[in-house]
Amino acid sequence: MEKFETKFTKNDIKKIKRKRSLSNLAYIIAFFMLGSSIYFFNDSFDIVMKIIFYVFFGITLFATVSILFGDNSKKDLNEKIKIVTKVIVTQKRIKSDSDTGSHYIVEFQESDDIKEYYVNYKMYDKIKIGDSIELEYSKTSLWILKAVWNNIDLENNKYVK
Repeated sequence: MEKFETKFTKNDIKKIKRKRSLSNLAYIIAFFMLGSSIYFFNDSFDIVMKIIFYVFFGITLFATVSILFGDNSKKDLNEKIKIVTKVIVTQKRIKSDSDTGSHYIVEFQESDDIKEYYVNYKMYDKIKIGDSIELEYSKTSLWILKAVWNNIDLENNKYVK
């Protein structure tokens, strides 16, 4: 697997900022939803439900604080370095979830940084085990900037990170 570093393009910077904003927004919404649930329904829950809510609240609090104060995306935006590599598809799998539906995942070999990528169904069906995919991703926070298979862009706009 050949892997090298190169500079960001303006488009790469836009993608990182967009994905970072969406990810941050999701964590902050989850944080406030759990916090509101605990606050408003605190008296109506039994002790087990309170513990579950407090654990999830703690996890989202930790994630929100790390986003606001320890975000690797800032380092990526300052350094402006991305990794370009080719990976081989070693496995394909479908992860089903009753809330969000099915997720189509391709897994890679010999990649220390990016182990898998979520693709849409149409691309999942076409990609075969053993195929080569060209990846571009940010060096520190591992935001996927580009995924190309047979000159076809695999970017899945529904998948943030």
